[in-house]
Amino acid sequence: MSAALRQTGVQYAYSVPALPPRVSEEEYEVILEKSVEKLEFRNGQVVAMAGGGDTHSLAKGNLIGELKRALKARPCRVYDSDMKVKIGPTGLNTFPDASIVCGKPQFKNEKRNTLLNPEALFEVLSDGTEAYDRGDKFWNYRHLPSLTTYVLVSTKQPLVELFELEDAVWQLSTFDGLDASMTLKHHDLSIPLAAIYEKTDLDPSIPAEDEG
Repeated sequence: MSAALRQTGVQYAYSVPALPPRVSEEEYEVILEKSVEKLEFRNGQVVAMAGGGDTHSLAKGNLIGELKRALKARPCRVYDSDMKVKIGPTGLNTFPDASIVCGKPQFKNEKRNTLLNPEALFEVLSDGTEAYDRGDKFWNYRHLPSLTTYVLVSTKQPLVELFELEDAVWQLSTFDGLDASMTLKHHDLSIPLAAIYEKTDLDPSIPAEDEG
């Protein structure tokens, strides 16, 4: 585990009171089971995950809905942020905003609440998480043997950044503006950005008096 990751685990920690500085994964699971918050296990630390605002919530819901529609006829499952993902090689346990598995999902245990083999992961960005989602979190995600697709959805402008694994190299594509469509090559689907940002503050069709 890199020094940068250890440092990030401290700097980005939304600390949970009365917790020891470091815990085992088994202790984390006990704490998580009793928590009303989503808690991340990061380099031996328990970190409360930051919530999102209006645009974050709407964009995430829209994205999941569009993914489910696009993949309805295929043997794919789309999970929301209630599904925890474990990155075995690094030990990170976290709750991505959305994840996709095509074929049989693999879980940590019989509780089926920790996914081990996502093929695509999605994060809707916020001010409190953007640097982490782009940096150390993506570093952890890249250690997943199953992962081929990582998507970052902006909440500041209609912009989606797509990282796809091609010949062992992560390639970046950007989709900018409400007239654009996000295209995932590995899953052969396309989603208009206008659908992702529908009824958010970035949707120009929403009258100003209705905006949050």
